[in-house]
Amino acid sequence: MEVNRFYTNHVMMVEPTKFFFNTETACDNEFMHNVEEDNEAIANKAIQEHRDLRAKIEEAGITVTKYEQMADDLPDSLFPNNWFSTHKYPGNIDNRLVCVYPMKAPTRQREVNPKIIEDFSDPESHTIDLTGFCEKGQVLEGTGALIFDPVNLKVYANISQRCEKDVLDHFLEQFNSKCQEPFRSVVFSSCTSSGTPIYHTNVMFSVLSEHIVVCLESIPDEEERKKVVEEITSSELNKYPKKLLEISLDEVNNMCGNIICVLNKDQEPCVIMATTAYNGFKPENLEELKAHYKIIHSDVSTIEKIGGGSARC
Repeated sequence: MEVNRFYTNHVMMVEPTKFFFNTETACDNEFMHNVEEDNEAIANKAIQEHRDLRAKIEEAGITVTKYEQMADDLPDSLFPNNWFSTHKYPGNIDNRLVCVYPMKAPTRQREVNPKIIEDFSDPESHTIDLTGFCEKGQVLEGTGALIFDPVNLKVYANISQRCEKDVLDHFLEQFNSKCQEPFRSVVFSSCTSSGTPIYHTNVMFSVLSEHIVVCLESIPDEEERKKVVEEITSSELNKYPKKLLEISLDEVNNMCGNIICVLNKDQEPCVIMATTAYNGFKPENLEELKAHYKIIHSDVSTIEKIGGGSARC
């Protein structure tokens, strides 16, 4: 099976104009750290990091569509994957599917940008809008919470304050109504090295074209851990079993789970990651990735420290 056709060669980025520590989102994101530094200086660093990352992605032959932050009081706007995703999988979802998700923090709920939704829609596309769940206080934060394996028809999800099981079930019901072959969820719970629940799945789990990167150490329940391993490796449960690349909690702390696979103009698989992750991978894990993908990395350390998210976000 040609798995690369399930991966995109086009990414969307929202450039920050004002970037600062968001107290609304810090309550359950252990990766965020406030610093005693002028907000303008922090924002200038984040803007430059964002531009440098975009330049490296474009230099690698990947198309980037850039938007700007809608309002100065929306500091997490540069993480649009949490409120928005698009899906078009050959032979399964032939018309683009645009998904809009319910966010936990009020500031993040206001990030939803109608222009982005309009620009990525067309007369034949479908939209799943889950933002009505915000009124009920229910949450499902996009591809921060949901890790899609489009080849094997699965959605991996770490249940947390940012990912509620009943909203996930509702989403999958709507999502599958637009699919020729349905997806199913694989759910579990994970924790940081301090024992705090991990807020987003995509800091400890990533689906690449040939590998699934996962921190099994972060899944405390033995049965859940065994289930995740079986779901990844079993030939009976996968059309195209991928190689499990296990990372440690130390690697998670260095954003090694927060990586993404995209294609360049030559249809070659590339993995985008932060320099923090590039330097934080165990040598054998980094060599395994280098053997299968072109690696694109850039310093986003200010964004990571203040915002708690990395290159995948």
